[in-house]
Amino acid sequence: MKNLFVMILLVMMSCQEGGTFDLSEIENKTEVNSTLNKLNISGVQTQNGYWELRRKGDKVEAELHNNGIISTIYSLTEERDEKLFNFSNFKIEKSSGGRIVENDNKIVFVNVALENLETFNVLKKLKEKLGNPDQISYDSVINNATDEKVKVILKNFEKDYINIKKDEFDDEYITYPLYFVWNINGYIYKFTVIIDETSFSNDLVIISNSAFNEKLIFGYHNPKEDPLFKKYYNE
Repeated sequence: MKNLFVMILLVMMSCQEGGTFDLSEIENKTEVNSTLNKLNISGVQTQNGYWELRRKGDKVEAELHNNGIISTIYSLTEERDEKLFNFSNFKIEKSSGGRIVENDNKIVFVNVALENLETFNVLKKLKEKLGNPDQISYDSVINNATDEKVKVILKNFEKDYINIKKDEFDDEYITYPLYFVWNINGYIYKFTVIIDETSFSNDLVIISNSAFNEKLIFGYHNPKEDPLFKKYYNE
């Protein structure tokens, strides 16, 4: 009996470990508010209204306009917060933090960095889940075979994403993807691949079309001017 009790306890403990909320399935989540509250996330605050741009003298500033819409902002400020979430079993990169916003009992915004070493596997998973990207924005670097950054790019990106070109000075450079954007199932996804000299990391943003159009999320509160997302704005 004692051994049985120990086994049950171990199973319960293992079920409580690791990510408990899969951010890759937010369009299917119900009762989001109560679920998130039960996780006891460290940083929680409410936002009343939406962001509105107002001119003050020579400056234009974003201010909250209270129209009765209440959103809850969850900030992942501690390591224990990060462990509560995953994206299709990929963990949040340690000490990277994150932000999740709930509105009308739905998750309308996510911003997290997933495991650095899994960056290209996350990209593969996103393509499996969402299909071909709606947009790809490229960056470039001089094509120097001894450059560590070039080696990282050539080793990890699919060949179809890499282009070698020459500029007006006949210098050869490589273009490679920086942003991948999908607009599907009521959400806009942006996955940024960040290439450093010898390593790589990532940044994932998910925002609902309604939150984007209603200017609920600070940082995405000027949808007409957003360089990647403005095509999804409906006035």
